[in-house]
Amino acid sequence: MEVHAHTHTPRKKWFHYFWEFFMLFLAVTLGFFVENQREHFIEDQREKKYAQSLYSDLKLDTARVSFIKSVKL
Repeated sequence: MEVHAHTHTPRKKWFHYFWEFFMLFLAVTLGFFVENQREHFIEDQREKKYAQSLYSDLKLDTARVSFIKSVKL
């Protein structure tokens, strides 16, 4: 029969486990927070790009309509 050999390292105290849990929880929470901030940043950039595109399209359409009106008159 084999006998289980115990290690000669001292047992970890509960505070050590609590500290590991806290660090893991903090890392995951900060990861979610940073990802959320990055998504908002990308959405803001996309929003500005679409607004500029809409403005230039409206400007071009207005110029075309004005040209067509002037040709028909």
